[in-house]
Amino acid sequence: MRCLHPFCPMGIGAPSWAHVLSNAEIAVAPRDRPALLTQLTANFSSGPTNPAVARPSPTSNAALENRLLRACPCLFNQIDKPLTARATVHFCEMALGALITSTNVHQAFLFQHPSPTTPQFNPPPLQPCRQGGTIMEMLCSEVLTNVGIPEMSTDATGWPKWIMPGHILLNEGRMSSLQALGEIMIPCGPTNLLILIKSEVARERLLYSANSIEGIGFGFFKEPQEFWTQSRMTLYIRMGFSAIYMPDHTLAEVVNFIVSNGTESHAVNINGTALYRPLSCFGDDMLRVVGKSSFLL
Repeated sequence: MRCLHPFCPMGIGAPSWAHVLSNAEIAVAPRDRPALLTQLTANFSSGPTNPAVARPSPTSNAALENRLLRACPCLFNQIDKPLTARATVHFCEMALGALITSTNVHQAFLFQHPSPTTPQFNPPPLQPCRQGGTIMEMLCSEVLTNVGIPEMSTDATGWPKWIMPGHILLNEGRMSSLQALGEIMIPCGPTNLLILIKSEVARERLLYSANSIEGIGFGFFKEPQEFWTQSRMTLYIRMGFSAIYMPDHTLAEVVNFIVSNGTESHAVNINGTALYRPLSCFGDDMLRVVGKSSFLL
């Protein structure tokens, strides 16, 4: 994820705070730049720390502060604001020391889903994120971006700027009216793919989300029994799923069960290929079909 913080530990920041303030997305009025630059230079001349240490906000303009935080997510380690879902992705990347891809997205999920047995953020934010469901969407979106299918930006009216290859977030802008159908859309024929994103359990929410439109399931599922019965496989296919992506260990349990029960022929999608797949294949699969045909899945 892009971070313009000049001292971002990922090494992807801008050369200086002056360069940051010249970015059009931050939209700093020329008259406000000198004072803001003075504050940033004085108080933010180093990168994130562990533990996090709050510093005085460089501006009292809330909208400008939000634009700075979005462009420089490292600042959530230095400004005492709740972490956003987008910025959570960057904190996962800093903990991983790498960009998020299909091969490490499950590990990234564990960083933002703390427990006594999972690793912690390093460096940490000052405040945690309170948008749990949206984090899952942002992790999936980041995988797509880093495989070569970036998020489409929106125009002044909130509609996406259609640039291919690209993906659309259905929880932002004018497309949010469609979010009941899924979280992310991948343009392709004969119908666009809708990615339905869940956390660790599918339940009936995943099953009925596809609504007979071609769907892709994506999640960090930990209960293989949600997927291995013959009736559940039939329902997933009937409800329009072409593929469901899950962690390797969950997939292994599902496959072992259906093979031992002789029902592996039911774990096949409408194209005659695997219905259940590892998360590690997700990015490459989406890159293969975006702007082309979902028959390639």
